[in-house]
Amino acid sequence: MYTPPPADFPVFDSSDFSGEAGAFHFDLVRLEDRPDIPRGFPHRHNYYHLLWMSEAAGTHLLDFETFEARANTVFFVSPGQLHAWASTVQPKGFVINFSTEFFVQMFPRSDDIAKYPFFHIASDPPVLYLAQAQHDELLPLLLEMESEMLGRAEARLDIVRSYLLVLLTRLRRLYPARAADGASPQSYSLAKRFKLLIDQHYLDFGPLRDYAQRLHVTERQLNDAVKRTLGKTAGELVHERLVLEAKRLLCNTDMGVAEIAFHLHFEDHAYFSRFFKKRTQLTPGEFKKRYGTPR
Repeated sequence: MYTPPPADFPVFDSSDFSGEAGAFHFDLVRLEDRPDIPRGFPHRHNYYHLLWMSEAAGTHLLDFETFEARANTVFFVSPGQLHAWASTVQPKGFVINFSTEFFVQMFPRSDDIAKYPFFHIASDPPVLYLAQAQHDELLPLLLEMESEMLGRAEARLDIVRSYLLVLLTRLRRLYPARAADGASPQSYSLAKRFKLLIDQHYLDFGPLRDYAQRLHVTERQLNDAVKRTLGKTAGELVHERLVLEAKRLLCNTDMGVAEIAFHLHFEDHAYFSRFFKKRTQLTPGEFKKRYGTPR
């Protein structure tokens, strides 16, 4: 089971925008109603985070990639992702937060989750830039969710879950298809489920056969599906996830290189340094010096 390492950057375990007591499942708030948003410092959430920007002008840093934040933009942030954003104008729009349990209730089958490209899939951009007409057509769904949450009527979360599913499905239709030419729907679905499994178990699982067994396929079938869909080997995807976590830890914690290597299950920190440099062209120390948060 993954245990987060000590970190000097905030990790938000739940959201209390709704002001409701009890377990956190879902909340929604207008950007213009929260003086603490945007948050320009790097932080993580242990829940799903959707930013609906009707008005904004700035940048959004998400797992070391910088994206433009502008009017009619939707950002999708998955649990554990490191992000920060800023705007030179007063942002307007909505923040939607929902727990992993709330998300799973909408998508009880992993195949269903895999159809939605915004979350967990590192090879797909976590952002949609909408046309004004697209923004205006979808906005009523957010207003309905807001109305339900403010009304606090019985079974409101059931209704909100339905609206959210419709919103995500409509956004999925607008999302550009990214499956490789010639990749079958089965290969695409398997590759996406593999990416989900990596996010959940990259520190728990060992050889590639652990993933293949969990997905009920052979290693060859898994490799073939990933290569046809994403143009990479299955092993490369696991390595990319390890490098991403190493970057997060180097930039935002006081952990040393040897400590990070141990946390990521590298027995030899020198091998970890070679592994990291091969994929980033920088040693871990050089990366930390260039991108690390000043203490």
